[in-house]
Amino acid sequence: MKKVYIYNKYNRFWHWAQALLIIFLAATGLEVHGAYTLFGYEDAVIYHNNAAWSLIVLIIFTVFWDFSIGEWKQYIPTLSFMKEQINYYIIGIFKNAPHPVHKTKYTKFNPLQRMTYLGLKMLIIPVMIGSGLLYFYFFSNLNNGTNISLDWIAQLHTFGAFILIGFVFIHVYLTTTGHTVTSSIKAMVTGWEEMSDEDAKYAIEEGLQVKLNEMAHDLSSGDKGELLDNALKHVEEKLGYTHEFSLKKAVDKTGIGYFRIGKDGKYEEVNEGWLSLYKCTTVEDIIGQPIALNREDKDKAVVEDIFNRVMRGETIKSGEVKRICKNGDTGYHSFTASPVKDDNNNIIGIEGFIIDTTKQHL
Repeated sequence: MKKVYIYNKYNRFWHWAQALLIIFLAATGLEVHGAYTLFGYEDAVIYHNNAAWSLIVLIIFTVFWDFSIGEWKQYIPTLSFMKEQINYYIIGIFKNAPHPVHKTKYTKFNPLQRMTYLGLKMLIIPVMIGSGLLYFYFFSNLNNGTNISLDWIAQLHTFGAFILIGFVFIHVYLTTTGHTVTSSIKAMVTGWEEMSDEDAKYAIEEGLQVKLNEMAHDLSSGDKGELLDNALKHVEEKLGYTHEFSLKKAVDKTGIGYFRIGKDGKYEEVNEGWLSLYKCTTVEDIIGQPIALNREDKDKAVVEDIFNRVMRGETIKSGEVKRICKNGDTGYHSFTASPVKDDNNNIIGIEGFIIDTTKQHL
């Protein structure tokens, strides 16, 4: 079992603040409806309204934060692995089956969670806020002395509240489906998620891929392979790593490959990780070879189109292609690709990183 840092401080803050506010709103809302007496009707109304405004402020800040650092991408819906995720919740979870989708810092939610959270943020929460504000201000300012009914607004608000309460119960139950019964709850307190060795390896690989891609964008020219090695050695020294653990070996051996291709469409540089993915033994096997040498005929046009797009200045931050290894095996990998420019800002080739995704296609 390993621990991987998944949730930063603001992730944890808004999660717990939102949870507590929703629970408090439900408690005071039920009291306003006469389900029980705790604070008293008048105080319950005041507390409910104050908590609602606090939730609105929290949502505004969180939306701003989501868009400022790119967290909004976590909610982009996808149908990829949706069927597998549903089967896991219905059957696999009771057979101790592995999770069909790996959790990482950059992909915290599985496909079903993405759809659910997006629905909450785009439909249920806006309906609750809208109906609550309408009820409050309509009742206070517009309905004095009139016979206009507010029943439909109250019913809509109450219906949304029960959906939120149901979501909270289901959400709490699903937190028990992590690596251990309490691992997901602990992660939302400390930020560190307990994972199986395989899941942790995947999370670390994706984190390395993202950071390496950011490094590539920061370097405009030069031998990036050498610069990367020096950077990794510097990090190792800072962390106090010994010869028994090397970040460079981790990059080379855990499925992350680096490549650079010239404007003629031929390989100019690859690292050990790239060679390992393609099951090649030496760099000489690849340098000078065309970009499409490891593709089936139907995939060559796709790869050449990607190359041409990047040569025109486009940066591709996420993609996936099929490869043919030197021994004839086939595999899949995700990739990032960006233009390589000289000192005069002319595009002289492309480069990027790849990470193996073959297991997701088995």
